[in-house]
Amino acid sequence: LRTKKVAQACPMCREELPPGLDGLWDLAFRTWKRLKGMVERGEVSLLQLAVTKPEEVEEVVAMLTEAAAQGHVDAQACLGEMYGAGMGVVQDDARTFELYKQAAAQGHVNSQYNLGVMYRYGHGCEPSHERALEWWAKAAE
Repeated sequence: LRTKKVAQACPMCREELPPGLDGLWDLAFRTWKRLKGMVERGEVSLLQLAVTKPEEVEEVVAMLTEAAAQGHVDAQACLGEMYGAGMGVVQDDARTFELYKQAAAQGHVNSQYNLGVMYRYGHGCEPSHERALEWWAKAAE
C-alpha cells in the first residue's frame, strides 16, 4: 500500500503504522512483552489483563493479526500462542492450529513442534499420529 501512496493505519487507533512489516511486528511484540511482564511480576493476573488493559491488548492483537495476515512468521507464531493459551483473547484451538500451520510451513521450529502436539491430541484438527510425527520430525531437523 505504501508504494501506491496509501497510508497504512492501525486498525484500532488509526495512527500510522511503523514502516514495513518488521516495524509493525516489533511494535506489537514490544508491547506484548511489556504486558506479559506485568503478569510475570504479579502486577496483574493473565485473566485480568484483558480487563485492566483492554485497549493495549486489543491493539497488540490487531497489530499481530495484520502482520500475520501479511505472512510475518513470528507474528503468526506469537498470535498462535496467544490463542492457544487464551492470553488476552478467547482461547480458540482452530485459530491456533491455523496460525501454527502457517508459521510451520515457513519453517518456524516451535510452531512445527506445536503443530505436532495439536495433531497428536486433536486440538483444532482431527487427531493424527502420522501427521504429528511428520511435524515433530521437521522440527527436529
